[in-house]
Amino acid sequence: MVRSGLRVLMCRALASLAVPSLIAVVPACTDSARQVNPSSPVGPVAVGPTIVTSVQGAPLKAIATAAAASPVRYELLTTVSFRETAGVSARIARLVLSVQDDSGPLSAEAPVSLDLPVPALGNAAHEVRHVFSLLRPATQGRWRLKGTGVDQDGMEFDLPPFEAAVEFDGADASAPPGAGPSVSFVGAGDIARCGSPEAEATARLLDGLPGTVFTLGDNVYPEGSPQTYRDCYGPTWGRHLARTRPVAGNHDWTGDAGVAYFDYFGTAAGPRGLGFYSYDLGAWHILALNSNLHGNAGSAQHAWVRGDLAAKKYPCILAYWHHPRFSSGPNGSDANMRDIWYLLQDAGAELVLSGHDHDYERFAPQDGDGRLDLARGIRQFVVGTGGYSLYDLRGSRSNVDASNDRTWGVLRLTLHPGRYDWEFVPMAGQPYRDSGSAACSY
Repeated sequence: MVRSGLRVLMCRALASLAVPSLIAVVPACTDSARQVNPSSPVGPVAVGPTIVTSVQGAPLKAIATAAAASPVRYELLTTVSFRETAGVSARIARLVLSVQDDSGPLSAEAPVSLDLPVPALGNAAHEVRHVFSLLRPATQGRWRLKGTGVDQDGMEFDLPPFEAAVEFDGADASAPPGAGPSVSFVGAGDIARCGSPEAEATARLLDGLPGTVFTLGDNVYPEGSPQTYRDCYGPTWGRHLARTRPVAGNHDWTGDAGVAYFDYFGTAAGPRGLGFYSYDLGAWHILALNSNLHGNAGSAQHAWVRGDLAAKKYPCILAYWHHPRFSSGPNGSDANMRDIWYLLQDAGAELVLSGHDHDYERFAPQDGDGRLDLARGIRQFVVGTGGYSLYDLRGSRSNVDASNDRTWGVLRLTLHPGRYDWEFVPMAGQPYRDSGSAACSY
């Protein structure tokens, strides 16, 4: 027996696969009751006892490359969010995935078995991550995707094979290390208060901007609670929940160490109670950190960052957290993350993004003590312009290249292999813009 809700969930999740050079993925997945329309938007879809609330599939991306005749490592990253309705006793506890193309199995390893936490009744988000080897370049044509679901009682639900049509733009699997697609990374901090027209205005900017959405904390006001996330964030920036990678601000963290924050964002927010994590995006390595926790040398977060950066040499690195190391706003500079700044600088990081002060600032590359360092320093953006009331800048710190305290908007970064572009995009009707480009230092 195949459960229709599980079948559709798997179909929508698996049909979102892509590869670094992928330019089109068209699902062709059917069940006996309905045709899943690949052009329909992701949103609440009633499928019997299960409601799929959102499904987001990040592209497959090469995390290491070699000669064409050697195995090539790829990573599948898919976040599946779903809500189960009352009266459902069997909950999905495990997904088993395998992938093959027209020439046979793509993976050099056994199918991956993904253990999912069995949630209480309500929302649940699961990050599905599968790293596997290709013994040969993937062929154009159709990928066949197989899956099995297992409930918490151990009952297996065989899923029919799914297919996705794939086309390539001619890129070679033996591209040099560091090569990868150009990707969009867009967001801001200090966002949602119920009834705020500015939060809706910046959410409308996101409606027209593709790519991964980041938040820089203080996602809701006056404090993080189930109600503020549901009623204030949900109707605005929550439209993009499935592609959002957040960090927590002090308003998210107040009172309960972010319980409502983790409940709302799920695994996309990193380990519960910690809230710091990393991921790769295109050719870039991204660290999402928690400035509500200690960042000094000797702290758990500092040790984690050191280990994360030591695992591999990354050509381009970006980090983001809520409280800015440097700021001309009324909250001022915060030294908590100074030691982590130096870890990032030693690893060759390019960018740090923060919020907390409700204004926009761009700093020239500098070290962790604010000394200009155009060769090895880190460029910092303060982007506290997501929708809450703006703050007046109080003078200007050293090394400020651009600033504005009268405009709501988002920062759009285009992350290329070896370089990046930035653009501050204002809400409709406001003229301020800031843009530029730079190369990764080393």
